[in-house]
Amino acid sequence: MCYIDGSIDQATSTCPMCKVFRPKADRCPHRTETCRNSSLHPRHDVVHFKNAEVQSFNGCGYCKWARTNPPPARAGYNNPGWPGCCRPPQPQEFALIPPADWYAVSLVHRVPIPPDVKALLDSLPPVKGGVTQSATPS
Repeated sequence: MCYIDGSIDQATSTCPMCKVFRPKADRCPHRTETCRNSSLHPRHDVVHFKNAEVQSFNGCGYCKWARTNPPPARAGYNNPGWPGCCRPPQPQEFALIPPADWYAVSLVHRVPIPPDVKALLDSLPPVKGGVTQSATPS
C-alpha cells in the first residue's frame, strides 16, 4: 500500500495491513520506507510498506508499475501506481493480483473479489490460523 509522502491519507489513515491482519501487540508492527525515485514517479515521493504480510502491498507500487513498461499515457507524471497496492484495481488489471492477495486487496480498497478468484479461494481447504471463509467479502 502506497501513500504520497506528506499526503492527508498518509497522515490520517489507519494502517491498512492492521485492518486485515490484526496485530497481537498494541502497536502497528508494519514498517514503511520512502521511495524517492524521481525517474519512475517524478510527481512525488512515495511511502510504502517493507514488511506487509501480502506481496501486493510490499515495495513501491509506483516503481512496480513503471517497470512494466506502460504506455506513455500511463507513465512518468501519469504513473497511477500498481493496481491493488496504490489504488483499486480495474477489471482489466485483476490478473496482476495474485489470488492469495485478493482478501487483503478487497478489504483495503473496498472492492469485491472477482468471482473466478473467489471460487478458487472457496475451493481451498481452510488454513489453520488463517481467515475463515465466512469472513471473506463477496
